[in-house]
Amino acid sequence: MIDAAWRAAYRVGFLLARQWWRLRRPDHAGALVAIWHDGRVLAVRQTYHSVLTFPGGGIERGEHPAEAACRELREELGLLVVPAALHLAWEQVAEWDFRRDHVQIFELVLPAAPVLRPDRREVGEALFLSPDELLAFPLPPFVRDYLRSGRCFTSPAAASRSGSKECPPR
Repeated sequence: MIDAAWRAAYRVGFLLARQWWRLRRPDHAGALVAIWHDGRVLAVRQTYHSVLTFPGGGIERGEHPAEAACRELREELGLLVVPAALHLAWEQVAEWDFRRDHVQIFELVLPAAPVLRPDRREVGEALFLSPDELLAFPLPPFVRDYLRSGRCFTSPAAASRSGSKECPPR
């Protein structure tokens, strides 16, 4: 019951915010994480938005983007990740939801599938998909462009743990 109330609050709040953004066209900074495992990437569906995206969110004042990404992973999925484990893979400014969105996408390569605990308030669904499967869905422009670029940075430590490069060649 409480989760349903939170989901409703997120939906109403998001609709009101989008109207405000439509009038003001504000700048926004966000940090997302492409979590790779076994050639698939984690996608989430937020309870207040219809598109799939990567986990993440806004960067708070004075917060480093990698710290913001880790905070969002903890809040949305219950994943505990340290900023040093993330590698900046993509950066883009795009018009999205009536905002000029400056987004940084970090990558995290995992040797084993994580235990995901979507909060069921902001994130309703979390699933691993191949890049081609994910590209078949409506996506934010920065997620689509990242996937289409074929760029994938894997740290030497992550590659040695997993035994191979997790991101598939495109």
